[in-house]
Amino acid sequence: MVSRKKTNALWRRYQRNTNNENLRQERKEKYFDGRSEYEGKMQEAKLKSWKTFCTINDGVNPWNIVFKTAPRKIRTSTRLTTLEKEDGTYTTDTRSTIMHMLEHFVLDDREDSDNELHRKIRKEIQEPTDTADDKAFTKEEIIANLKKINSKMAPGEDGLSSNILIRVFQVFPLFFTQIYNACLKEGCVPKNENIQL
Repeated sequence: MVSRKKTNALWRRYQRNTNNENLRQERKEKYFDGRSEYEGKMQEAKLKSWKTFCTINDGVNPWNIVFKTAPRKIRTSTRLTTLEKEDGTYTTDTRSTIMHMLEHFVLDDREDSDNELHRKIRKEIQEPTDTADDKAFTKEEIIANLKKINSKMAPGEDGLSSNILIRVFQVFPLFFTQIYNACLKEGCVPKNENIQL
């Protein structure tokens, strides 16, 4: 704290001097020396604090707080619990907080308050799009993309690794391609529902 105040004072003295160039240069050098000294003390203090923190924890357990902190394995979640309303009251839980935020930040979508741009956008979204449909996936495209998946990665919740997907595709290439193209045509990726092909 003292070193920081001293460094700030040296900076102010250097900045205030605009008339005497020699004195300004001398104060500039003093400021840089003071800043280097301050930064060195900061590094020493950080290292000392870390060493103290490491020795406080149980050295017998390799899975202690130090092990989790170093690779940033400790995750903290931020949750909004209360917000003050306009009338001075507070929200009581996450749901009421979210609802209050929606009421405050999201404007009502009313046509009577539209300007020219808004009216144009409303008109455009009512008109059907005239763009061409995407081309259907080919078997070659699908197998090429399946082979790009890292085989060393752990499978997801479905338990399917990239190797399994490639082998299934090699046995049922037509079925696989139909599934992919059905998803493309419908614009969705079903979770558990059966696709009608």
